[in-house]
Amino acid sequence: MTLPRLLARYRDQVKAGLADVLHGEGLLYAILRYHVGLEDGQGVAGNHMGKFLRPSLVLSTAEELGGKLDQALPAALALELIHDFSLIHDDVQDGDRTRRGRPSVWSRYGVDQAINAGDLMQALAVSQALRTSRKVTQALLEATVEMIEGQGLDLDGEHEPVAVPQYLKMIDKKTGALIRCAFRLGAMVAGAPAEIEEALVEMGTQLGRAFQIRDDLLAVWGDKKATGKPQGSDIRRRKKSLPAAIALSRAVGVEQGLLRELYDKQTLTDEDVKTVVGVMEQVGAHQAGQQMVIDYLSQAQVWLAKVPFSESGKKEMEELIDYLARRAR
Repeated sequence: MTLPRLLARYRDQVKAGLADVLHGEGLLYAILRYHVGLEDGQGVAGNHMGKFLRPSLVLSTAEELGGKLDQALPAALALELIHDFSLIHDDVQDGDRTRRGRPSVWSRYGVDQAINAGDLMQALAVSQALRTSRKVTQALLEATVEMIEGQGLDLDGEHEPVAVPQYLKMIDKKTGALIRCAFRLGAMVAGAPAEIEEALVEMGTQLGRAFQIRDDLLAVWGDKKATGKPQGSDIRRRKKSLPAAIALSRAVGVEQGLLRELYDKQTLTDEDVKTVVGVMEQVGAHQAGQQMVIDYLSQAQVWLAKVPFSESGKKEMEELIDYLARRAR
């Protein structure tokens, strides 16, 4: 699927900026360059970069509101570094051995160095933010705190049943915090009025929900090529993602008991995963999740209409929204 223009436009600037920030010597810097896709682990240029959603939103928002790209770039890089540091630590906590189609940092370099590398990346992020303003740095730190709190809630959800409202609270922090922050940082760099910043933040909440729910659906019903993970990977880890939350709330009788029994097991077999997926489909968890993505993206478009972006800027944001919607189907 072709990347939306908004993501493609800033890719070279973000890649060059990351290369500059992560140019240091020693193993930890080499690990960070490997993690973001700048190198392949042997010092050779790599090609496993992410989509740069968050920094692209910072840069696009800043430019659309009259800010300058060179002034927004440090804030964009800071946010991307925070996101990437969280992925290093998430892979450790979740035991994920792959990231973007190759070994994750901890599985290649060990848990101890993965933790060190993640800590270094967070420090480098704050250093970049300080190149802008204290206000931008404070906003980045607040979003980081929210994101870490959300990760804590997510881990708690692996041990206790999670209802849909609890799930939404979790993803509003874990995923939504950095997406909201992207719009906020762009608005701050451009000096936008408070009401514009607030509208952008509301749009970020809706996009964050759609983004995470889409990923949850792909983790159950997507293929390995699309997700980098085997089908049903969240089920195998007994994660209370959205499909699980919906299924646990809708299933009754035998199906309810079966779900709870399987999610209490330490290890799930292939047959167990098929059984869980079957119950999820029987109670309409897939269709419900798809509809939630569409609904949240529609709400994002309502907030987009209230933001003084150019016509081309709004079209590119709508293209991004459509991209997320199609990924969920």
